[in-house]
Amino acid sequence: MARAVGVDWAGNGWVTAVIPETGSPAVAFYPTVLNLWRAHREADRILIDIPIGLTETGKRACDLAAKRELAGRQGSVFLTPTREAVYAPNIETAKERQRPAEFSVQNQAWAIVPRIRELDGFLQAFPEIPAETFREAHPELSFAGLNGGTPISASKGTDAGREARLAALESHDPTLVEAYERGVETLTKPSYAPTIGASKTDDILDALALAAAAAAGPEALTQLPETPQHDPVLDRPIEIVYYSGE
Repeated sequence: MARAVGVDWAGNGWVTAVIPETGSPAVAFYPTVLNLWRAHREADRILIDIPIGLTETGKRACDLAAKRELAGRQGSVFLTPTREAVYAPNIETAKERQRPAEFSVQNQAWAIVPRIRELDGFLQAFPEIPAETFREAHPELSFAGLNGGTPISASKGTDAGREARLAALESHDPTLVEAYERGVETLTKPSYAPTIGASKTDDILDALALAAAAAAGPEALTQLPETPQHDPVLDRPIEIVYYSGE
């Protein structure tokens, strides 16, 4: 049984890192959230890098708190659109619907709106899933925890950024790097028919960082903000959690 699971979107499906109760970490791929839930519904914790919980008006306090924590890497945190904007048919309508909230819909945020809808619909369909089991997390915050509390300045898409994140994983648990190497081999080859593109291997790193955070246990997770907003549709806190390294 998986003890801890980290999940990140990889362009055409969900890259999932699994740390079992016994044995070595592993990387897998699932086309939908429902598929990964069916495979790992007995996990102690699942951390996913997609917004859980939407506001009716205004910005999510957890997004603002995450930006403050990631000084110098604030651009890795997108402001999540309001619920009404998330379900708009196009970005122009979304921006119009969000006008009363006094912040615009970012192009980067709109790009992940289909995934926000997928996860939001999934959690509405399965309200029995405990909020403390299936939580939103941010990999860059967790990498900072793995890196001694300092955010990694180099972008994950660069060689330097990849090496810095691998070093952070290795210092925490060398088997995570082994899982990364196996995951790259499994998911990006053969080159003519890969499961994910070679440019998406950084998503494997993110999933592993989230799995490491999940495996560290609830006492090692920091919640942003300390007093979260509430989503009445999902009846869940609007929060981001991460591994603090403490």
